[in-house]
Amino acid sequence: MHKPPPLLRLGDVPGGPEAGTLIARLADLPTHGGKDVLFKKDELRVNVFVQRWQNDVFVYENCCPHAHTPLNLANDRFLNLSENALICRTHGALFTIEDGKCIGGPCQGQYLRAVDFEVKSGAIYSK
Repeated sequence: MHKPPPLLRLGDVPGGPEAGTLIARLADLPTHGGKDVLFKKDELRVNVFVQRWQNDVFVYENCCPHAHTPLNLANDRFLNLSENALICRTHGALFTIEDGKCIGGPCQGQYLRAVDFEVKSGAIYSK
């Protein structure tokens, strides 16, 4: 049985932003609540996404545990058509929004990696 991976501290990842870096402003999230965020430092890249859902905010590394590709293909949409699960557009795996657990598809039981963050003054910051 799989356990969720430890929280991802972006400052601990090569190329990741230091603690306290702005990830996104809540007011800038589209109506569907998703936002792809890419941090670059030289050749290094760290890709995360934000999903606002039911008055809460979730931030995950934008990497499917099965295919190791971003969940989105070319936009900021991470929810399935029913808007009750996150979906990997590469192969259709479904993940619970609240904890990133795969509930359908080839990586069933595995988890997306949650990012350590905080919300202050209407904005999301890395911890």
